[in-house]
Amino acid sequence: MTFHRGLCSTAPPVWDETIVLPDSAIGELAAYARRKGNTWFLAVMCGPQAKTIHVPLSFLGEGQYRSVQVHDSPAENSKVEIENSIHEHNDSLTIALPAGGGFLGRLSKSQ
Repeated sequence: MTFHRGLCSTAPPVWDETIVLPDSAIGELAAYARRKGNTWFLAVMCGPQAKTIHVPLSFLGEGQYRSVQVHDSPAENSKVEIENSIHEHNDSLTIALPAGGGFLGRLSKSQ
């Protein structure tokens, strides 16, 4: 996965909270959510086998969060797709990952 400069450049060097998500397994999948203030970053890195995971967003606080998501393009291996959406803590994300693929999301609380 090619990193999205805009999203990566907003990642803080120090975090208020880090959560390792349940689908994580050494050598297979690393999935975690990190918070700084009212903004969460969600990162998923896939190992050698393609996987589809479901990530409950229950770690989000009350209210709506603007989401920017960067993930591998299902149509072309060397490209990424960027999506914008709105989420709440009772939502979940379904993330399809190719072997060696990844996902990066920033969820910022709406004002």
